[in-house]
Amino acid sequence: MTTIDKHPPGAFCWIELATTDQPAAKNFYTSVFGWTANDAPMGPDDFYTIFKLQDRNVAAGYTLRPEQKSQGVPPHWMLYIADENADASAKKAAQLGGKVLAEPFDVFDAGRMAVIQDPTGAVFSIWQPKTSQGIRVKNEEGAFCWADLSTADPTRAREFYSRLFGWQMIEDTDDKPASGYIHIKNGEDFIGGIPPA
Repeated sequence: MTTIDKHPPGAFCWIELATTDQPAAKNFYTSVFGWTANDAPMGPDDFYTIFKLQDRNVAAGYTLRPEQKSQGVPPHWMLYIADENADASAKKAAQLGGKVLAEPFDVFDAGRMAVIQDPTGAVFSIWQPKTSQGIRVKNEEGAFCWADLSTADPTRAREFYSRLFGWQMIEDTDDKPASGYIHIKNGEDFIGGIPPA
């Protein structure tokens, strides 16, 4: 097992489930991945679940808010991307054709975040850590390891993310004919990909 003390900028650093049935989600994911679930109160009848693997944070979950439901937001997993300056990156994302859905804000003393929609419609969050780095374990069964972006416009997505995070986009040429899959590399690490449209 590898413990993560700090995520490099551009790395996927947190995953968060928004669900309509938090107790059922807790039962499902603890059964499938061997996670434990720790609930932190967020209000009188509201709590935030931190999932742990071998006592290290791996993910979280919460119940969709009424305003999210009224806007038609479906249950989903949100990916967070590590960033050194959430304010500057949110501004840059907008300049690159993205849409800032939630302007940068502080999450207590844990970190600062913003919610962004890329030019092709995918939504993600930027995370500038303070006391919370996010995922604390990798290279372990049940830990986050990879993310694919499914989009109708891979070319536009490639341009946006490479300019925003400095990701390298490497086309899969191992298959003959080439598969069209694009590998995403952040620094020295392959972190995800973009399948063909």
